Amino acid sequence: MDRIDPPNPGEPTPGTLADRLASAEAARDRQDLRQALQCAEAAWQLATGAEPSMRLRAGLLLSELRYRTGALNAFVDLGLELLPLLQAGARSEDRFETLRRLAISAADNGRFDVALDAAQHAHALALELGDVAHLALATNALGCFFERIGDPWRAERLMLEGLALAREGSDPRAVFISLNNLCATLIGAYYLQRDAQPDGDAPALLSRAEPHARQALAQARGDGDGLRLTVAMGNLGEVLVLQGHGAEARPLLQEALAIADRQGFAAQVLRIRSTVGELQLLQGRPLEAWSEWQSALAACRGQDPFATEIRLHHGLWRCARALGRSEQALDHLETYLQLERLRSLRQLHGQSALFVTRVEAEQVRRQAERERARAVLAEHDSRRDALTRLGNRRDVEQRAPQLLEQARRSGRPATVAMIDVDHFKRINDRHGHAVGDAVLATLGSMLRQNTRDDDLVARIGGEEFLLLLADADQARAIDIAERLCRQVARHDWGAVAPGLQTSLSIGLAAGPPLDLQDMTRRADRALYQAKQQGRNRVQAA
Repeated sequence: MDRIDPPNPGEPTPGTLADRLASAEAARDRQDLRQALQCAEAAWQLATGAEPSMRLRAGLLLSELRYRTGALNAFVDLGLELLPLLQAGARSEDRFETLRRLAISAADNGRFDVALDAAQHAHALALELGDVAHLALATNALGCFFERIGDPWRAERLMLEGLALAREGSDPRAVFISLNNLCATLIGAYYLQRDAQPDGDAPALLSRAEPHARQALAQARGDGDGLRLTVAMGNLGEVLVLQGHGAEARPLLQEALAIADRQGFAAQVLRIRSTVGELQLLQGRPLEAWSEWQSALAACRGQDPFATEIRLHHGLWRCARALGRSEQALDHLETYLQLERLRSLRQLHGQSALFVTRVEAEQVRRQAERERARAVLAEHDSRRDALTRLGNRRDVEQRAPQLLEQARRSGRPATVAMIDVDHFKRINDRHGHAVGDAVLATLGSMLRQNTRDDDLVARIGGEEFLLLLADADQARAIDIAERLCRQVARHDWGAVAPGLQTSLSIGLAAGPPLDLQDMTRRADRALYQAKQQGRNRVQAA
């Protein structure tokens, strides 16, 4: 690969495509996004004509950095260029993440046809992947689309659905993104309602946003990602400012601004500075707010998205009125109204495009619900024994540690029972395997009838069963096991096959220690003793 000269004095040392990529990745990892973006832009230029895998690597890195630094319009252009490469054998995760970010970024910039198409493809891919965390993120991206076309109410409903899915999947990243976007949507709805209906329910929107913002910040403080921390602090700071809690908001905004400026989160810098100006104006310092907003506006022009620029002109109009600067107030009001009209036209265009595809979007959502239900059912079936409909070994592996941990935390006892059908081979030999299966199915019903929903009941081998009796000490477990033995011995097995008789041997082991392996081993030894002592009996370890 040919080397190229650096385009400006700040460019890193020239090198091959691999060198530039390594430099960009190293800068990204140390959270120097300005340097990382500079190296990645140079790498992308070098990647023209490179083998597809290297070009894709360069494109994915650059797209990540453009997204994180807030260069969303440039990200959308790059994302559209990358999609054909992503279709040709790339990781599904990379394709999904590009589609998700493309949906959000295109909606931020009013490119609603791109946004909706990307959101729908992200949903379809999430269904293919069959993972609730991906469904959560795709649903959230669709919510962002609705918020940007002027429907924050539908957006909030979709995002709450996405948050529930994220929590169901126990995916911290999906939970954070859902919380963050919910908060931002409610803040946007607040501005919309405050300006249109000053005496409306706008404060209630902030009350709904605040817990989402606090949860997102608590999570962001623990994951070491500067962008997430900046976004979370900025969101909470903005909510607090609008609620009149400036004392709590100020240190959050100062910390967020310092991180954003240091790490190169340009879009976040502008948004936080607009909130700082809002705080100054609300605290009766219009001159400081004027200076803050004028400086931010100079940096904002030509940036994307332009939502921050709209906010700045609106704020400067209010500032100029407070300072008695009528001519400047009129200038900023006219610019604000012009930008709002442009945003409204874009939203109308997006709503028009959505009208045709709204049914499709709803079908995608419903399909996601059906797929999730099927996934839950499939997961349930994978943990069931087909013959007895009891749990199987996989069910034991998943549920037993949880039940024992709950017992440990609450100080409650638990007992494991190992159960074996006496002379089961003889039953199969004399009466046939169909009769043996009928015996096992009947025993499965008896076990369910003699245990509670909280107990774990599983068939773990041919004629072997395991019970984990929650909140049962040894004496209570012996009583349950002996009652079961008597019921099985007295059952009319002749109705299944003439001359058939069946009994159980049961070994018990109570905790503590509440350790499944230890309790199972001790219960097995007790079961062996029950067999040695003549069968059809219960033996405690």
